[in-house]
Amino acid sequence: MNKMFQKTNIIKVKEEARHTEDLVAIDTKVELVVNGELLGKFYLSPENLEDFTIGYLLDERYIHSMDDLDEITVKPNTINVRLNEQTRLKTDDLSCYDGWVHQDQTIPHVSSDLKVGKDKIIDSYQLLIEKAEVWSKTGGTHVAALVGDGHFIVREDVSRHVAVDKVIGAGLKNGIDFSNSFIVCSGRIPPDRVVKLANVGISIMVTKAAPTVEGLRIGEEAGITLIGFLRDGRFNIYTHPHRIIL
Repeated sequence: MNKMFQKTNIIKVKEEARHTEDLVAIDTKVELVVNGELLGKFYLSPENLEDFTIGYLLDERYIHSMDDLDEITVKPNTINVRLNEQTRLKTDDLSCYDGWVHQDQTIPHVSSDLKVGKDKIIDSYQLLIEKAEVWSKTGGTHVAALVGDGHFIVREDVSRHVAVDKVIGAGLKNGIDFSNSFIVCSGRIPPDRVVKLANVGISIMVTKAAPTVEGLRIGEEAGITLIGFLRDGRFNIYTHPHRIIL
């Protein structure tokens, strides 16, 4: 029989032909229902789903704070959310669960005095890899961390977008000041990921991969510092380099 490890969100699969065991990251399909209306269907890792829900609703502009939420009920394949009476669900808001499709929206400009040193960036990415338990065993997930003074919140997911949603949700739950935090993560930097940061006021994103051309354009427009190709103690600063102390 397959043995499931809920803590690490990994399945250990025995291959009879080779008499060995491979590790496989778990993914599942989840429906997000808000005020009785289906908002989206997601393939994601089945852990930290409350964090995902809060982060997704915040960074897609469905809510503005925890005060907008009355109740979140997480079931195996459905997440039910009830917004408070003053918060109306706007179905025409930005939604990137199927790609960044609402490109005519106004991109917020991030105002932040945050400055981060080169060593802090490199050390944070190294710590991210060390804490990425599922990623280190399978390579089958993405990982993201929200970093700031006194906090380093890590979440993993098979979706690079959901990994970011989860750390943003955890940050909101814990009262983290996004303007004094930055994100380090795996995966490339496409425009929909950058829009998520702009919508919550996070001013720096660091990853080992490169941004896309459209991701660069949004980062420049939104005032976000994008850093990529982090390797061997070096990295590229693509936009707004004034926040990085070299």
